[in-house]
Amino acid sequence: MSESQFNYTVIEKMHKSPIWDNHILKVRVRGKDKIYVLKLYGGIDEPFQKLVFNREMEALKVLNSCSNIVKIRDTTASLKYNGKSNYGAILMDYVDGKTLDLYDWHSFTQLKKYEICLKILQAVYNAHANDVIHRDLKPQNIIYDDVNDEITIIDFGSSKIKTIIEKETTMPMFSENYSAPEVVKGNDITEKCDYYSLGVIFSELFLCKEAESNVETICLIEKSSMDEVLKDMLCSMLQDNPSDRPESIDEITDVFTQLIGELNTSANDYSVFIDFEKMRYLKRSMVIENSMNMTQFTNSFLKREFSEGYGYYDEHHGKYIITGKNIVVECSYDEKIESFEVMRIFEVATDRRNINIRRSFKIEGKLSFYDSRFRYTCHNGKDNKKLWIMFKNRREENERYREREEKFDKLFGSWQEGLEESIISEKDKVAKIVYSESYIDNGQIVLEVDECQNKSIDELEQNTKFIIEGVDDRGQPVYFELGILDDIICDDDSVKIVIQMPKKVLKGNVRTLLKKKSNVMEDFRANTSSYKRQMNAIRSLKSEEYSARNLKDILLNVEEPEEIPTIFEPKFIAQKLNTSQQQAVIKALNSENIGLIQGPPGTGKTKVIKEIIGQVVTKSIKTADSPRILIVSQSHTAVDNILEGLDSTISDDLEIVRIGADKNVSPKITCRYTMPAHRDKLFSDVKKNVEEYDKSMEEVYQDISDQRILDRWKKIKEIQKDWIDRSVEKDCLDYQLVRSATVIAGTCIGFLANSFVKDMEFDYVIIDEAAKATTPELLVSIIKAKKIILVGDQNQLPAYADQSISPKIAKLTKNPEYRMFDILFETLPNSHKQVLSTQYRMIRNIGNLISTVFYGGTIDTGCKDEDKLHGLSRYEGNSIIWFDTSENRRRKQKKTKGNSFMNEEEKRIILDILEDLKKSNELDNQDIGIITGYSGQKDILRNSVKAIGYDKIAQIDINVLDAFQGRENDIIMYSTVRTDNSIGFQKEKERVNVAFSRAKKLLIICGDLNFFYNYNDPNNKFIEIIDYIRTHDHCKIISCKGGNLF
Repeated sequence: MSESQFNYTVIEKMHKSPIWDNHILKVRVRGKDKIYVLKLYGGIDEPFQKLVFNREMEALKVLNSCSNIVKIRDTTASLKYNGKSNYGAILMDYVDGKTLDLYDWHSFTQLKKYEICLKILQAVYNAHANDVIHRDLKPQNIIYDDVNDEITIIDFGSSKIKTIIEKETTMPMFSENYSAPEVVKGNDITEKCDYYSLGVIFSELFLCKEAESNVETICLIEKSSMDEVLKDMLCSMLQDNPSDRPESIDEITDVFTQLIGELNTSANDYSVFIDFEKMRYLKRSMVIENSMNMTQFTNSFLKREFSEGYGYYDEHHGKYIITGKNIVVECSYDEKIESFEVMRIFEVATDRRNINIRRSFKIEGKLSFYDSRFRYTCHNGKDNKKLWIMFKNRREENERYREREEKFDKLFGSWQEGLEESIISEKDKVAKIVYSESYIDNGQIVLEVDECQNKSIDELEQNTKFIIEGVDDRGQPVYFELGILDDIICDDDSVKIVIQMPKKVLKGNVRTLLKKKSNVMEDFRANTSSYKRQMNAIRSLKSEEYSARNLKDILLNVEEPEEIPTIFEPKFIAQKLNTSQQQAVIKALNSENIGLIQGPPGTGKTKVIKEIIGQVVTKSIKTADSPRILIVSQSHTAVDNILEGLDSTISDDLEIVRIGADKNVSPKITCRYTMPAHRDKLFSDVKKNVEEYDKSMEEVYQDISDQRILDRWKKIKEIQKDWIDRSVEKDCLDYQLVRSATVIAGTCIGFLANSFVKDMEFDYVIIDEAAKATTPELLVSIIKAKKIILVGDQNQLPAYADQSISPKIAKLTKNPEYRMFDILFETLPNSHKQVLSTQYRMIRNIGNLISTVFYGGTIDTGCKDEDKLHGLSRYEGNSIIWFDTSENRRRKQKKTKGNSFMNEEEKRIILDILEDLKKSNELDNQDIGIITGYSGQKDILRNSVKAIGYDKIAQIDINVLDAFQGRENDIIMYSTVRTDNSIGFQKEKERVNVAFSRAKKLLIICGDLNFFYNYNDPNNKFIEIIDYIRTHDHCKIISCKGGNLF
């Protein structure tokens, strides 16, 4: 191993294969105490070793979020060891404990053996639920930690992922006595081969004897004193024919759950009373059959449901919560008679059950349910007080859980309320049609309009979609599509709206609702879909339905993320990455689940993002792995900037799919990466291949006279043509195009517009401009990935929110305590965040201004001043100029009709500056951005510049500052506009930072310097800006008292 690049120290050689050149090493992170296991595969170039290496790597990556299965941390296919360089390596968690073959099972109680078997079954269930079949389960591949009572399954080198087709999949790889007959013979396999192996392992545990042939083992089982139910199950698992084994792992699990419940009767015995009404409630909820009586309910149904129970005490409501397989009971406790009574019973969804279990303790003992009518005559649980004490003893843990949930509700509950507010606002602002008569004629709906609410009828555009509102069984609104606006007919005494109905409209429902005069309105659902996606993301986070480990706790700052260094330091692809950029890449790769990169203006964050993608993809090429990377941003432009040249950064063809409408995507990206572009290329290639094949075959068929063969060839050609025609029309290959892509890119919420992407899980999500997205917008993509990398800058523009749509969200976006990027920047450890600290956009003087005022002097300049000289004779030697109107009597601001602001004098000064450049022949081909905070000022500047024709001489972009983030110009002119009362939103440092940091060579500010310097507000950054200009070289203040400027 190369000592300079290897991030780990070998502390123990744990195992060496006697057959293959495979090794298991215990390693430690250099300079730290954390221990891992490094599994080496020698001769990785050999097909068999490569197959085993790839199988284990792929299986563990699929199962990385599953409990009771060893966690994979990193891989490489180019490790040197013992002087050899062709080793594949998998870095995994070190697991405490011993493999099952090293335990003396005579020393374990029957109950403990049952419990161990149940834990093993749960681990195998997790693998099977993710389409992974182990195929080589044996005692040596299962670790039991007897201190923490934990099971971990290891060694997936023989595994089979059901969704992956391998040429070598039938290659026999087995362990004698443990592998199922179909595995030994190399036949097709199912999950039942693992049932066989488990049958052998469980038999060893209960017989305390090493495995022999299944026939001998079955014989020993039948002669043993085991429980008869266990005998039958083990014998069933050991059958040669897979069809004779249990149908599902649940059947095996039920047996061990039952055995544990029966044994627990000799331990603690708890009784719970329940009345007849609770059974009736479950019948009404269709959870149990109506024919069930109370005895069956308590002695059979509830006994099965709570054969394994989990409990916690809800101190806030004074309730004792017990969770079973599918049912939850909320109980009260009477201390005098030591009795639990069910207050409420209900069916629980899987996600809610998992949340309950996470906050609960396992109830050790037997739960028995009794009819409360016989409270004083039936057996009362002798250990009820013990159970009550167990509930009470976990108060601290319950309190921590409650505080965690309160913290979640405080942060995300406000966003939830704002999103609900947004949905209502969107619905309330659309046109609503009040109508007196309606009829359907020839596929058209005609409404006689009494009133068009919220909009004038003249504002309705052609092809506006309309819906009608109904109510579902729960009283919730439900909407049916009516069609699109076809015509508006205005007679002398009436107005009619004609709506063209599509064929798929459910006419029966529509007729019924129209007769009821139900609400007809513009279809607002497209406008609210993004809010609903955000609400769903919040719900998923709350119920812990996400891919990254412990994501909820990390976001709430309850737990720190883990740092796991890659096996080697990365070999950087891009040339001349500076130290902070290199550190950003390393920290992103080393973070287990989340990392953050702050990229101040001009620091090369796009370059860093491309490098991270390159590292992930080139590594996957070497290991035959196939990662999925999601790239999202608030703006289409930012997404396209990342994609441009991405494939040239990486030395291999990269499958990239760009999600988004063509009108929003740059032409360069549209023609290469959008779905239509991929489809066109694919079908072009297919068509070309078919034509070449047909041409070659036509020559063969020229000499054939058999009409049957010729007819067959004609039929083949017709099928080919029909397939191509149908595929183009139905976009039938989109699913495969999306699923085979390495990189999928789109906007933060827009990427979900593709239905095939909705249910995908990603290895990485990289979110650019993350500080410009709201917290719920970030969650939409965050919950989809195992590793999250946020890139942005909280000192630039925050998320935009429309005050008229949701005042609450507009308020939240301005508060750093509710902005996810700001929160994580404060709470993540240094190992998981990096500030890019060298800027390359601005000449040093402008860069120093930005660094001093907005970043505490932490940003260096990495470009040479001679490369950033503006070359304008009048401003030679200066790169920051303030044209000061403080003593100008005509400097005053004016308010526009639209409640914006403008300043005619500042406009005149800017025009004078442009005219001066024109006269000196220095305006030609200049790259100029003119920025202002107000649309009123933007409009008068645009009109004047266009009227004079300056925009035909130079490239001049005039806009409000919100439109300038992510852009840059050689020369920036900034008009402050305000002169009275307030500086407005220019006291928001993020906006001023964006405006001034767009300038590469020359920054010109025009405005009332004294007003801005004397404005009393703690957030006013202009005081520091003006101080900088007054005290630094290459800065100049020019007084504009009126009249000609030059």
